Amino acid sequence: MNFETKHIIRWGIPGWVYIISLISYFIFSTPGLLIDLKTKYGLTILSLSAILAGIGVPIGYLIHQISMLFGFVVRHKWNKYFRKEYELDNKIIGNDNGEKIRERYRHLLSRVHELRALKYSNGLSVLTILVMLYFYSNTLAGLIISVINLLFVIIVHVNQKYFEANLNFFIKRTLERH
Repeated sequence: MNFETKHIIRWGIPGWVYIISLISYFIFSTPGLLIDLKTKYGLTILSLSAILAGIGVPIGYLIHQISMLFGFVVRHKWNKYFRKEYELDNKIIGNDNGEKIRERYRHLLSRVHELRALKYSNGLSVLTILVMLYFYSNTLAGLIISVINLLFVIIVHVNQKYFEANLNFFIKRTLERH
């Protein structure tokens, strides 16, 4: 298995965003939480950060898988997509600049998938915090964190649509030209 640093980053960011949102909610909802963690359990900010950094990757991977399912797999007609992908690969392989074209295609496709996972992470943060506001502690800080995450959902969605349009244009032009 070829596991690269880029995978840790790709899967970690959605998980870390989700965890940071939840931690922010708990810190602002329970002002003495950090002191209690240090006093009762001996946790320092550094050790807590290390634990959360490690947990963020698997959580981010799960968020990435959920975003793939609902944002890509369910939305596309598989046979049509596979046929188009196969046709594109054949055009790229037979081209003199095939490696450069493939690298650009890989870059654009990765951005689309990464941004979708980040959007799902922010959306999941909003939902989770809203549930906690209802069941745990209804605070202004929790509402503000939800609004910030909702703004990021919108911003990331716009960026994702930009990269999707760029990717679709690139695929169309590649198939036309080669």
